Amino acid sequence: MPEVQQKQDLHAYLTTLIKRAAAAYIEREGIAYDAEQLTIDLRFSAQSSFGDYSIPVMPWVKNKLGRPPLQIAEALATYINELHVPELDNVNATKPGFVNFRLNRAGVGRSIIERVLEEGPDFGQSQVGLNQRIIVEHTAINTNKAAHVGHLRNSCLGDTVVRMLRSQGYHVEAENYIDDSGVQVADVVVGMLLLQKGELQLAEGNEQLPDESFDYYCSRIYVAVNRLYEQKESEQGIAAIQLRRQVLHSIEHGDEPEAGPDYPAMAADLSHQIVQAHLKTMGRLNISYDLLTWESAILQAGLWQHTFNFLRKHNLLEKPETGPAAGCWILPFGDGESDGERMSDKILVRSDGTATYTAKDIANQLWKFGITDDPEFNVQFHFVPWGTQHDGRQLWTMRTPKDAFKPEQESDPKRFGHAQRVVNVIDVRQSYPQQVVYESLRRLGYTEQAENSKHLGYEVVTLSAATAASLGIDTSDGRDFYAMSGRKGIEIKADDLISTAEQRMREVRRQDERPEIDEKTASVLAASAIRYFMIRFNLQQIIALDIDEVLRPNGDTGVYLQYSYARSNSILRRLQASGYTIPTRLNGLPEQLEQSEWELLRHIDAYPRRLAEAAEQMSASALATYAYDLAAHISDFYEHTPPIVKEENEQMKAFRALLVQATVQTMNNVLRILGFEPLERI
Repeated sequence: MPEVQQKQDLHAYLTTLIKRAAAAYIEREGIAYDAEQLTIDLRFSAQSSFGDYSIPVMPWVKNKLGRPPLQIAEALATYINELHVPELDNVNATKPGFVNFRLNRAGVGRSIIERVLEEGPDFGQSQVGLNQRIIVEHTAINTNKAAHVGHLRNSCLGDTVVRMLRSQGYHVEAENYIDDSGVQVADVVVGMLLLQKGELQLAEGNEQLPDESFDYYCSRIYVAVNRLYEQKESEQGIAAIQLRRQVLHSIEHGDEPEAGPDYPAMAADLSHQIVQAHLKTMGRLNISYDLLTWESAILQAGLWQHTFNFLRKHNLLEKPETGPAAGCWILPFGDGESDGERMSDKILVRSDGTATYTAKDIANQLWKFGITDDPEFNVQFHFVPWGTQHDGRQLWTMRTPKDAFKPEQESDPKRFGHAQRVVNVIDVRQSYPQQVVYESLRRLGYTEQAENSKHLGYEVVTLSAATAASLGIDTSDGRDFYAMSGRKGIEIKADDLISTAEQRMREVRRQDERPEIDEKTASVLAASAIRYFMIRFNLQQIIALDIDEVLRPNGDTGVYLQYSYARSNSILRRLQASGYTIPTRLNGLPEQLEQSEWELLRHIDAYPRRLAEAAEQMSASALATYAYDLAAHISDFYEHTPPIVKEENEQMKAFRALLVQATVQTMNNVLRILGFEPLERI
């Protein structure tokens, strides 16, 4: 194709030709209309007899060009044919007004293959986001217990969005917000205090079990203390609830006790241990971060207090004297409802003086955009290394000037935050609080920052009926799925799911009487299966977790993608073993291509555009769909073409060998954006 094709996919190249032809037609007809404003709806042809690509011009007629659509289509086809573009065999018009393109498939195929192999790992990458900073906050698990499978949807979505955005040249800062001062952390502190006094009993014993991790132990404490809270009429229940209020207030305000337990110190110690456990869990799924931000740091540095003063200065807060919010500081917001969840979301400071999640989220959002650099806030954070993650990426953590230790290494305070756009990955139940946060920025006059704040909301993960039944949940009511509850202990812990997946991968191989896979391969396959399952659904779709569905080796699954990639690599290995040397370039072309070859080439060609669209929409499911479609086209190619090793036509053999190389490269690229570690052998 002309030189422009080396930098554009077929869709972009043909679109350029169409616009050029449309502009010439408009000028010839003397029509007062800008061709650049025309909608170019280029698509795969509905029937192969029409060609490879088609575009309807019917939408151009009304209030635009004012000519019969077939007349327009015929004029465009004539114009493009007269350009004598070598890669176009023919352009024709059909009723009621389609322009159809039939391409020189072998020549175009060579251009696609050469482009992929020349760009290699960079195929699909873009610099559209260069010099633009985006913060993506995801995971954000309360530091009170082990991560469960519901958290995995958040972290897998967030990590995939980070990877997609980075592929487009954006400087992306992946943040994990640690809520270490909330009520759930206070619950575990209360549980530990009651255990020390002998006033709480845990299932399976009060001591940490020999093979039990600390986050799992805290999960048992959390369930037990919440059962105690439910005994509201009992003396023990009342005392536990009172202790909870005391502990929560002390943690949030950093109160140093004159005597007795140091609640903030206890909360900080357990939070750090649990964060380490959470990071280890996420590392098993190839998820990493750039920065840990801590709610306790936001409070200790006075960021919330300064934000509160800032909101009051702008007359945005009220303090009702009567009603359900009496004694609270509220942000008047919403549609006038005065009870239920919406009312609690408007409360920024409770009557006991503690700040709500929404309040602290407002302060954090201001920091993310660099607004708190304003001298009026006078808040400074420091950033020090936390450690090196599983992928070699350095993880940093936020600290305040109040922290006692002196780090050997410290980052520039402006290294983090200061984003142009902020994405918060939080489930849909937090949609209203997120609206409150963004509206607060708008009312403070930060309209641009409010507009550049995005809540990437998703539906929750539930348990399928079969999975719920396996956990002992009563499923006699016949529902399709059952909600999890951390307080009641009805959940599947993330590490349990990952370990089960790893074990199942090895068992399946034994059942099929195939060579057993090693531990590393089983771990990669398990991570791929879980990551893919968590991102392939539409965000508005509730996921009913079924372990058998997650681990299926065929169909729309992560395991299928890995097997497809490994199978492609095996073809290259067989060619090498046969003594065949794959040429570096194609000197000749086959006379024609099989339809399955052409479909595969066309899908490979579309990868940069599909990746760019998915990144722009922050749609992990769109990229997952592309990956599955690519694997399906690879399968069709295998089934409908003779084995390459046995191919006797040298031009066909060379073309198909290079096509497999381009397929391997494209599949490798997309799997890495999905967060997989591509397996060349399984």
